[in-house]
Amino acid sequence: MRIGRTPFNFTVPLLTRTSVAPDAANPGGWVNTVPPLPTRSRWAFGVLLFGAAALAASVIAVRTVPWFGPLVADQLRSLVGSENVTRLEEVVAEVEDRVQKTANNRSAASLSDSTPEELLAADKVTPALALALANRPADVTPEFPKVASEEDGKWQPVVTTPGEAPVMYRSLLHPDPERTYAELFLFALDLSRVKVNAVAGSVEPKSPSTKRGVARPGVVPEADRDRLIAAFNGGFKAEHGQFGMMVGGQELLAPRSTSCTFAATADGSLKIASWPNLPSDTAGYAWWRQTPGCMYENGVLHPGLRAEGSKNWGATLDGDTVIRRSAVGLSEKGDFLFFAIGKSTTARALATGMRRAGALHVAQLDVNFSYPRLLLYKRDGETRELTAHAPVKGLLYSRDEYLGRPSSRDFFYVTTR
Repeated sequence: MRIGRTPFNFTVPLLTRTSVAPDAANPGGWVNTVPPLPTRSRWAFGVLLFGAAALAASVIAVRTVPWFGPLVADQLRSLVGSENVTRLEEVVAEVEDRVQKTANNRSAASLSDSTPEELLAADKVTPALALALANRPADVTPEFPKVASEEDGKWQPVVTTPGEAPVMYRSLLHPDPERTYAELFLFALDLSRVKVNAVAGSVEPKSPSTKRGVARPGVVPEADRDRLIAAFNGGFKAEHGQFGMMVGGQELLAPRSTSCTFAATADGSLKIASWPNLPSDTAGYAWWRQTPGCMYENGVLHPGLRAEGSKNWGATLDGDTVIRRSAVGLSEKGDFLFFAIGKSTTARALATGMRRAGALHVAQLDVNFSYPRLLLYKRDGETRELTAHAPVKGLLYSRDEYLGRPSSRDFFYVTTR
């Protein structure tokens, strides 16, 4: 055998079950076969290969199948406990972040890079869209120009009803100076023209006891589907903080005095505030949903977001963990509701990015890869079937999300007024 320029005087052994006597013509050679692996070793090797393949398949499934990640996490919690699953999630997130830091040498992606082709085609500026640009939120200057794209901070119209002026706008910010791959996808809803509604999941948030007469359909009501334009995820599971919720006059989970509260009054006006800062008479509210402490309240950053290692905004995860996160925010005048999906963001980066975009009050919603999502709804011109579409690449959802099979988690949906 020759490797490079150096000859080696041996032949490769044949992996057979028989043994061959030494070759007298080649006393320096190696012609005896290698004995087969013991049965136990072969089983161990097979199990190792199967485990590696299963792990790879699981990672792919978590990133592509909407229900797979939550199912695996819940099963693991029942087997090894929530704390151990939390440690595993933090380790996985840290490894992914380090890999991205090492492998990522590209410039920051633009909003167009992350937008599905069907949405790009639909968002062509017509005269109606051009006229509506004057009503969009004010463009913002990126806080970290070195990691920003040319489209950062510029609000673009989103077509929800063809031929009509938009009620929604979108933008992008890169909120982390150390990560060009950290992205904050922003959506602004014109509250003068839309209404936001809350729906309890068929399971979450769990009530401490079964309450009769409490409807938990887990889907958008049929009566609102003709005016439906969008929907976005709700908050944490009950076990991850016991954050309260009331909808349809029914309190599913009692409020916590230290929690931030996203609420709607009877006339549809929205509020984001700490529970003690809301009116004491909450009977006038159509719904409210609690979250961890307000990230921003009246433009003031929560003190906990200045401290490293805070778990308040990650359920059980460290607030500094780099994961997918979501949040809602209200503008100073209350004329726009902001919704954000943070890709590879810390809690602080999410909060400061929302404030930069124009939100005076900010509440974080759900986190982790599977749950954060905002979906747009379109009705087919021929079949009249209503289906969901993602305005951002990589979101996990089904085409009948929040319409067909009941969602086990709470969510919000948006209709035209």
